[in-house]
Amino acid sequence: MKMTHVIDAIESPFDGLVSAFFFEPGELVTDGTILVEVEPAASEEKAEGKA
Repeated sequence: MKMTHVIDAIESPFDGLVSAFFFEPGELVTDGTILVEVEPAASEEKAEGKA
């Protein structure tokens, strides 16, 4: 039996760019698995005084 789960959009605490994917298309993942890594957008870094 094939099961499909929908990933609901979540609200991120900051704007950013996806810098890494931790899965391949079609790969099965379990609940709680980290799927992507997000780096803050350049404007966020400047706002925090990092740039």
